[in-house]
Amino acid sequence: MSLTSQRTSYLIVIVSAIIASVYCRDVSYMKQSDIQNNWSNLQTWGSSQKNSTTPWPSLHSGYTHTGYVNNPTWVRPTTGQHVMTSWQRQGPNRNFNAGSYGSNHQPNTRPNLPSSDVTDDDLKQFSENLLDKDVNNAAKYVTINLQSKTTSRSDRDEAPLPLLSIDKEAFSIASIEKMLQLHNNYIVESNVNEHYTAQEKQEENNLLDVITNTPVMQYTRNFLIDKGKIGRDPKEFKDVLREIWFNMYARGGGRIGSSGFEHIFLAELKNHQVSGLHNWLYFEAEEKNNQANYLGYMKKVDLGDKGAILKFHFTFRGVDKPVGSMFIGTSPEFEMALYTTCFLLRADKICPLSLNGHRFIIRAFTYRYRGKKLIGSAFPEI
Repeated sequence: MSLTSQRTSYLIVIVSAIIASVYCRDVSYMKQSDIQNNWSNLQTWGSSQKNSTTPWPSLHSGYTHTGYVNNPTWVRPTTGQHVMTSWQRQGPNRNFNAGSYGSNHQPNTRPNLPSSDVTDDDLKQFSENLLDKDVNNAAKYVTINLQSKTTSRSDRDEAPLPLLSIDKEAFSIASIEKMLQLHNNYIVESNVNEHYTAQEKQEENNLLDVITNTPVMQYTRNFLIDKGKIGRDPKEFKDVLREIWFNMYARGGGRIGSSGFEHIFLAELKNHQVSGLHNWLYFEAEEKNNQANYLGYMKKVDLGDKGAILKFHFTFRGVDKPVGSMFIGTSPEFEMALYTTCFLLRADKICPLSLNGHRFIIRAFTYRYRGKKLIGSAFPEI
Protein backbone atom coordinates (compact mmCIF):
# COMPACT_ATOMS: atom_id res chain seq x y z
CA MET A 1 0.00 0.00 0.00
CA SER A 2 1.36 3.42 -0.94
CA LEU A 3 2.03 6.13 1.62
CA THR A 4 -0.83 8.18 0.18
CA SER A 5 -3.25 5.26 0.50
CA GLN A 6 -2.20 4.66 4.10
CA ARG A 7 -2.75 8.31 4.99
CA THR A 8 -6.15 8.21 3.31
CA SER A 9 -7.16 5.10 5.28
CA TYR A 10 -6.01 6.63 8.57
CA LEU A 11 -7.94 9.80 7.78
CA ILE A 12 -11.12 7.83 7.07
CA VAL A 13 -10.79 5.95 10.37
CA ILE A 14 -10.23 9.16 12.34
CA VAL A 15 -13.17 10.96 10.71
CA SER A 16 -15.44 7.94 11.30
CA ALA A 17 -14.45 7.84 14.95
CA ILE A 18 -15.20 11.55 15.37
CA ILE A 19 -18.62 11.20 13.72
CA ALA A 20 -19.49 8.20 15.89
CA SER A 21 -18.43 10.06 19.02
CA VAL A 22 -20.52 13.11 18.16
CA TYR A 23 -23.55 10.95 17.30
CA CYS A 24 -23.37 8.99 20.53
CA ARG A 25 -22.94 12.18 22.52
CA ASP A 26 -26.00 13.72 20.83
CA VAL A 27 -28.11 10.64 21.45
CA SER A 28 -27.01 10.54 25.06
CA TYR A 29 -27.76 14.22 25.46
CA MET A 30 -31.19 13.82 23.92
CA LYS A 31 -32.07 10.98 26.23
CA GLN A 32 -30.79 12.84 29.26
CA SER A 33 -32.71 15.91 28.15
CA ASP A 34 -35.89 13.88 27.86
CA ILE A 35 -35.35 12.53 31.36
CA GLN A 36 -34.71 15.98 32.75
CA ASN A 37 -37.77 17.42 31.03
CA ASN A 38 -39.99 14.61 32.26
CA TRP A 39 -38.63 14.86 35.79
CA SER A 40 -39.23 18.59 35.67
CA ASN A 41 -42.81 17.90 34.61
CA LEU A 42 -43.21 15.54 37.55
CA GLN A 43 -41.78 18.07 39.98
CA THR A 44 -43.86 20.98 38.75
CA TRP A 45 -47.07 19.06 38.20
CA GLY A 46 -48.37 19.46 41.75
CA SER A 47 -48.08 23.23 41.79
CA SER A 48 -49.36 23.69 38.25
CA GLN A 49 -52.44 21.55 38.90
CA LYS A 50 -53.35 22.94 42.31
CA ASN A 51 -56.22 25.01 40.95
CA SER A 52 -57.48 22.55 38.39
CA THR A 53 -59.19 19.19 38.24
CA THR A 54 -57.55 18.55 34.88
CA PRO A 55 -55.22 15.52 34.91
CA TRP A 56 -51.59 16.07 34.14
CA PRO A 57 -50.43 15.65 30.53
CA SER A 58 -49.14 12.34 29.23
CA LEU A 59 -45.38 12.23 29.56
CA HIS A 60 -45.03 9.25 27.24
CA SER A 61 -47.41 8.37 24.45
CA GLY A 62 -46.98 4.69 25.30
CA TYR A 63 -48.62 5.06 28.69
CA THR A 64 -52.25 5.35 29.67
CA HIS A 65 -53.32 7.78 32.36
CA THR A 66 -55.52 6.03 34.89
CA GLY A 67 -55.56 8.44 37.78
CA TYR A 68 -56.47 12.06 38.24
CA VAL A 69 -55.38 15.25 39.91
CA ASN A 70 -54.22 14.13 43.32
CA ASN A 71 -53.22 10.57 42.57
CA PRO A 72 -52.26 9.84 38.97
CA THR A 73 -51.38 6.30 37.99
CA TRP A 74 -49.72 5.22 34.77
CA VAL A 75 -49.97 1.79 33.20
CA ARG A 76 -48.00 0.53 30.23
CA PRO A 77 -50.37 -0.97 27.60
CA THR A 78 -50.05 -4.71 27.21
CA THR A 79 -48.51 -5.52 23.81
CA GLY A 80 -47.22 -8.89 22.76
CA GLN A 81 -46.15 -11.17 25.60
CA HIS A 82 -46.94 -9.78 29.03
CA VAL A 83 -43.87 -9.06 31.13
CA MET A 84 -44.26 -8.93 34.88
CA THR A 85 -42.73 -5.84 36.45
CA SER A 86 -42.65 -4.26 39.87
CA TRP A 87 -45.24 -1.71 38.80
CA GLN A 88 -47.71 -4.03 37.10
CA ARG A 89 -48.39 -7.44 38.64
CA GLN A 90 -51.00 -10.05 38.07
CA GLY A 91 -53.14 -11.08 40.98
CA PRO A 92 -56.40 -12.79 41.94
CA ASN A 93 -59.58 -11.15 40.78
CA ARG A 94 -63.20 -11.38 41.70
CA ASN A 95 -64.84 -14.51 40.37
CA PHE A 96 -68.23 -13.43 39.09
CA ASN A 97 -70.60 -16.08 37.82
CA ALA A 98 -72.47 -13.76 35.48
CA GLY A 99 -70.84 -14.32 32.14
CA SER A 100 -67.16 -14.92 31.52
CA TYR A 101 -65.88 -12.14 33.76
CA GLY A 102 -63.85 -12.55 36.90
CA SER A 103 -60.61 -14.43 36.53
CA ASN A 104 -60.43 -15.00 32.79
CA HIS A 105 -57.63 -13.15 31.00
CA GLN A 106 -59.38 -12.29 27.75
CA PRO A 107 -59.83 -8.66 26.73
CA ASN A 108 -63.28 -7.26 27.38
CA THR A 109 -63.85 -6.33 23.77
CA ARG A 110 -67.45 -6.00 22.70
CA PRO A 111 -68.77 -8.02 19.74
CA ASN A 112 -68.36 -6.51 16.29
CA LEU A 113 -71.30 -4.13 16.18
CA PRO A 114 -72.19 -1.46 13.65
CA SER A 115 -70.88 1.71 15.26
CA SER A 116 -72.37 5.16 14.98
CA ASP A 117 -70.37 8.35 15.33
CA VAL A 118 -71.08 10.17 18.57
CA THR A 119 -70.97 13.94 18.35
CA ASP A 120 -70.55 16.42 21.18
CA ASP A 121 -74.13 17.52 20.61
CA ASP A 122 -75.29 13.91 20.95
CA LEU A 123 -73.65 13.71 24.36
CA LYS A 124 -75.04 17.04 25.52
CA GLN A 125 -78.57 16.12 24.48
CA PHE A 126 -78.20 12.69 26.06
CA SER A 127 -77.20 14.15 29.42
CA GLU A 128 -80.05 16.69 29.43
CA ASN A 129 -82.56 13.96 28.64
CA LEU A 130 -81.03 11.74 31.30
CA LEU A 131 -81.55 14.37 34.00
CA ASP A 132 -85.23 14.59 33.04
CA LYS A 133 -85.52 10.82 33.57
CA ASP A 134 -83.84 10.79 37.01
CA VAL A 135 -86.92 9.71 38.95
CA ASN A 136 -84.81 8.70 41.96
CA ASN A 137 -83.26 12.14 42.23
CA ALA A 138 -82.96 13.10 45.90
CA ALA A 139 -82.10 16.79 45.65
CA LYS A 140 -85.31 17.82 47.41
CA TYR A 141 -84.08 15.96 50.49
CA VAL A 142 -80.63 17.55 50.53
CA THR A 143 -79.55 20.84 52.12
CA ILE A 144 -76.26 22.27 50.81
CA ASN A 145 -74.45 24.61 53.20
CA LEU A 146 -71.81 26.21 50.94
CA GLN A 147 -70.51 28.80 53.41
CA SER A 148 -67.38 30.60 52.14
CA LYS A 149 -65.31 30.23 49.01
CA THR A 150 -61.75 28.97 49.24
CA THR A 151 -58.84 27.96 47.02
CA SER A 152 -56.89 24.77 46.58
CA ARG A 153 -53.85 26.40 48.18
CA SER A 154 -55.59 27.65 51.29
CA ASP A 155 -54.74 26.06 54.63
CA ARG A 156 -57.70 27.68 56.38
CA ASP A 157 -61.07 26.12 57.09
CA GLU A 158 -63.51 28.52 55.46
CA ALA A 159 -66.51 26.31 56.28
CA PRO A 160 -66.79 25.36 59.95
CA LEU A 161 -70.15 23.64 59.42
CA PRO A 162 -70.83 20.42 57.48
CA LEU A 163 -71.48 20.74 53.75
CA LEU A 164 -74.48 18.40 53.54
CA SER A 165 -77.58 17.54 55.48
CA ILE A 166 -79.82 14.76 54.13
CA ASP A 167 -83.38 14.03 55.23
CA LYS A 168 -84.01 10.40 56.13
CA GLU A 169 -86.57 10.07 53.30
CA ALA A 170 -83.70 10.02 50.81
CA PHE A 171 -82.38 6.78 52.27
CA SER A 172 -85.64 5.02 51.40
CA ILE A 173 -85.11 5.55 47.66
CA ALA A 174 -84.44 2.08 46.27
CA SER A 175 -81.14 2.73 44.49
CA ILE A 176 -79.78 4.86 47.34
CA GLU A 177 -80.73 2.18 49.87
CA LYS A 178 -78.85 -0.45 47.82
CA MET A 179 -75.88 1.86 47.34
CA LEU A 180 -75.49 2.47 51.07
CA GLN A 181 -75.25 -1.27 51.71
CA LEU A 182 -71.94 -1.29 49.83
CA HIS A 183 -70.29 1.39 51.95
CA ASN A 184 -68.83 -1.09 54.44
CA ASN A 185 -67.60 -3.57 51.82
CA TYR A 186 -64.24 -1.97 51.12
CA ILE A 187 -60.93 -1.25 52.82
CA VAL A 188 -60.01 2.39 52.31
CA GLU A 189 -56.29 1.68 51.85
CA SER A 190 -55.88 0.77 48.18
CA ASN A 191 -52.65 -1.19 48.79
CA VAL A 192 -54.39 -3.74 51.03
CA ASN A 193 -55.94 -6.88 49.53
CA GLU A 194 -59.74 -6.88 49.56
CA HIS A 195 -61.50 -10.02 50.81
CA TYR A 196 -64.61 -10.54 48.72
CA THR A 197 -67.55 -12.37 50.31
CA ALA A 198 -70.69 -13.93 48.89
CA GLN A 199 -72.78 -11.34 50.72
CA GLU A 200 -70.83 -8.48 49.15
CA LYS A 201 -71.28 -10.03 45.73
CA GLN A 202 -75.02 -10.30 46.36
CA GLU A 203 -75.17 -6.66 47.44
CA GLU A 204 -73.48 -5.62 44.19
CA ASN A 205 -75.96 -7.71 42.21
CA ASN A 206 -78.86 -6.17 44.14
CA LEU A 207 -77.66 -2.68 43.26
CA LEU A 208 -77.28 -3.59 39.59
CA ASP A 209 -80.71 -5.23 39.53
CA VAL A 210 -82.33 -2.07 40.88
CA ILE A 211 -80.52 0.52 38.79
CA THR A 212 -80.75 -1.33 35.47
CA ASN A 213 -84.55 -1.25 35.79
CA THR A 214 -84.69 2.53 36.21
CA PRO A 215 -85.65 4.90 33.36
CA VAL A 216 -82.15 6.41 33.58
CA MET A 217 -80.34 3.15 32.89
CA GLN A 218 -82.86 1.94 30.33
CA TYR A 219 -82.38 5.16 28.38
CA THR A 220 -78.59 4.81 28.73
CA ARG A 221 -78.69 1.23 27.46
CA ASN A 222 -80.70 2.23 24.39
CA PHE A 223 -78.32 5.12 23.70
CA LEU A 224 -75.29 2.81 23.86
CA ILE A 225 -77.02 0.24 21.65
CA ASP A 226 -77.80 2.96 19.13
CA LYS A 227 -74.15 4.04 19.16
CA GLY A 228 -72.92 0.48 18.66
CA LYS A 229 -71.21 0.07 22.04
CA ILE A 230 -73.28 -2.83 23.36
CA GLY A 231 -75.53 -5.47 21.86
CA ARG A 232 -79.28 -5.85 22.37
CA ASP A 233 -79.04 -8.78 24.78
CA PRO A 234 -80.53 -7.38 28.03
CA LYS A 235 -78.01 -9.36 30.07
CA GLU A 236 -75.03 -7.81 28.31
CA PHE A 237 -75.54 -4.31 29.69
CA LYS A 238 -75.59 -5.55 33.26
CA ASP A 239 -72.50 -7.68 32.62
CA VAL A 240 -70.66 -4.67 31.19
CA LEU A 241 -71.55 -2.58 34.25
CA ARG A 242 -70.44 -5.36 36.57
CA GLU A 243 -67.11 -5.73 34.83
CA ILE A 244 -66.01 -2.15 34.39
CA TRP A 245 -67.22 -1.00 37.82
CA PHE A 246 -66.67 -3.92 40.19
CA ASN A 247 -63.73 -5.91 38.85
CA MET A 248 -60.91 -5.49 41.33
CA TYR A 249 -57.35 -4.55 40.38
CA ALA A 250 -54.05 -3.42 41.87
CA ARG A 251 -52.98 0.20 41.76
CA GLY A 252 -49.35 -0.82 42.26
CA GLY A 253 -47.61 -3.05 44.77
CA GLY A 254 -49.43 -6.18 43.63
CA ARG A 255 -52.28 -5.78 46.14
CA ILE A 256 -55.76 -6.28 44.70
CA GLY A 257 -57.40 -3.46 46.59
CA SER A 258 -59.14 -1.12 44.17
CA SER A 259 -62.02 -0.85 41.72
CA GLY A 260 -63.71 1.88 39.78
CA PHE A 261 -66.72 1.73 42.07
CA GLU A 262 -64.72 2.01 45.29
CA HIS A 263 -62.57 4.81 43.88
CA ILE A 264 -65.45 6.99 42.66
CA PHE A 265 -68.44 6.21 44.87
CA LEU A 266 -66.37 5.77 48.04
CA ALA A 267 -62.74 6.79 48.56
CA GLU A 268 -59.22 5.43 48.75
CA LEU A 269 -55.98 6.32 50.50
CA LYS A 270 -52.60 5.53 49.02
CA ASN A 271 -49.21 6.89 50.03
CA HIS A 272 -50.92 9.45 52.27
CA GLN A 273 -52.97 10.82 49.38
CA VAL A 274 -56.73 10.87 48.89
CA SER A 275 -58.01 9.13 45.78
CA GLY A 276 -61.52 9.41 44.42
CA LEU A 277 -64.42 10.35 46.69
CA HIS A 278 -66.71 11.81 44.06
CA ASN A 279 -70.07 10.89 45.58
CA TRP A 280 -72.27 13.02 47.82
CA LEU A 281 -73.81 10.12 49.74
CA TYR A 282 -70.44 8.83 50.86
CA PHE A 283 -69.15 12.33 51.63
CA GLU A 284 -72.15 13.07 53.87
CA ALA A 285 -71.72 9.74 55.67
CA GLU A 286 -68.05 10.49 56.30
CA GLU A 287 -68.91 13.99 57.52
CA LYS A 288 -71.25 12.43 60.08
CA ASN A 289 -68.42 10.13 61.18
CA ASN A 290 -66.03 13.11 61.47
CA GLN A 291 -63.84 11.55 58.79
CA ALA A 292 -64.46 14.18 56.08
CA ASN A 293 -64.06 17.91 56.64
CA TYR A 294 -65.42 20.38 54.10
CA LEU A 295 -63.13 23.45 53.88
CA GLY A 296 -65.00 25.59 51.34
CA TYR A 297 -65.87 25.62 47.66
CA MET A 298 -64.37 26.98 44.45
CA LYS A 299 -67.32 26.68 42.05
CA LYS A 300 -70.91 25.46 41.95
CA VAL A 301 -73.14 24.59 38.98
CA ASP A 302 -76.84 24.79 39.78
CA LEU A 303 -79.03 21.98 38.40
CA GLY A 304 -82.26 23.65 39.48
CA ASP A 305 -84.46 21.34 41.52
CA LYS A 306 -82.25 18.37 40.50
CA GLY A 307 -79.20 19.26 42.61
CA ALA A 308 -75.79 20.69 41.85
CA ILE A 309 -72.21 20.03 40.79
CA LEU A 310 -69.58 21.22 43.25
CA LYS A 311 -65.84 21.83 43.04
CA PHE A 312 -64.45 22.05 46.56
CA HIS A 313 -61.56 21.64 49.01
CA PHE A 314 -61.71 19.07 51.81
CA THR A 315 -59.81 16.66 54.00
CA PHE A 316 -60.52 12.96 54.35
CA ARG A 317 -59.28 11.12 57.43
CA GLY A 318 -56.91 13.97 58.10
CA VAL A 319 -55.43 13.98 54.58
CA ASP A 320 -55.85 17.08 52.45
CA LYS A 321 -57.44 16.95 49.01
CA PRO A 322 -57.02 20.42 47.47
CA VAL A 323 -59.48 19.85 44.62
CA GLY A 324 -62.46 17.54 44.57
CA SER A 325 -65.67 17.46 42.57
CA MET A 326 -68.99 15.66 42.77
CA PHE A 327 -72.66 15.74 41.88
CA ILE A 328 -75.03 16.48 44.75
CA GLY A 329 -78.59 15.17 44.96
CA THR A 330 -78.51 13.04 41.82
CA SER A 331 -79.28 9.33 41.98
CA PRO A 332 -76.60 6.61 41.97
CA GLU A 333 -77.84 5.36 38.60
CA PHE A 334 -77.67 8.84 37.09
CA GLU A 335 -74.03 9.28 38.06
CA MET A 336 -73.09 5.76 37.03
CA ALA A 337 -74.89 6.23 33.70
CA LEU A 338 -72.98 9.42 32.86
CA TYR A 339 -69.62 7.96 33.87
CA THR A 340 -70.30 4.70 32.02
CA THR A 341 -71.34 6.50 28.84
CA CYS A 342 -68.28 8.74 28.88
CA PHE A 343 -66.03 5.76 29.62
CA LEU A 344 -67.41 3.70 26.73
CA LEU A 345 -67.61 6.57 24.24
CA ARG A 346 -64.91 9.06 25.30
CA ALA A 347 -62.47 7.25 27.59
CA ASP A 348 -59.30 9.26 28.30
CA LYS A 349 -60.76 12.18 26.35
CA ILE A 350 -62.96 15.16 27.09
CA CYS A 351 -66.63 14.14 27.37
CA PRO A 352 -68.73 17.31 26.93
CA LEU A 353 -72.12 17.26 28.62
CA SER A 354 -74.91 19.66 29.53
CA LEU A 355 -77.25 19.73 32.53
CA ASN A 356 -79.92 22.36 33.15
CA GLY A 357 -78.39 24.35 30.30
CA HIS A 358 -74.93 24.41 31.91
CA ARG A 359 -72.08 22.92 29.91
CA PHE A 360 -69.35 20.97 31.68
CA ILE A 361 -67.19 17.93 31.04
CA ILE A 362 -66.63 14.52 32.54
CA ARG A 363 -63.25 12.88 32.50
CA ALA A 364 -63.29 9.09 32.55
CA PHE A 365 -59.97 7.25 32.63
CA THR A 366 -59.02 3.71 31.70
CA TYR A 367 -57.23 1.28 33.98
CA ARG A 368 -55.80 -1.59 31.94
CA TYR A 369 -55.57 -4.74 34.00
CA ARG A 370 -55.18 -8.36 32.92
CA GLY A 371 -56.15 -7.51 29.35
CA LYS A 372 -59.27 -5.62 30.38
CA LYS A 373 -60.16 -1.96 30.17
CA LEU A 374 -61.69 -0.98 33.49
CA ILE A 375 -62.69 2.34 35.00
CA GLY A 376 -59.76 3.94 36.79
CA SER A 377 -61.44 7.22 37.68
CA ALA A 378 -64.27 9.46 36.55
CA PHE A 379 -65.46 12.83 37.79
CA PRO A 380 -67.20 16.03 36.67
CA GLU A 381 -65.04 19.03 35.83
CA ILE A 382 -66.52 22.52 36.08
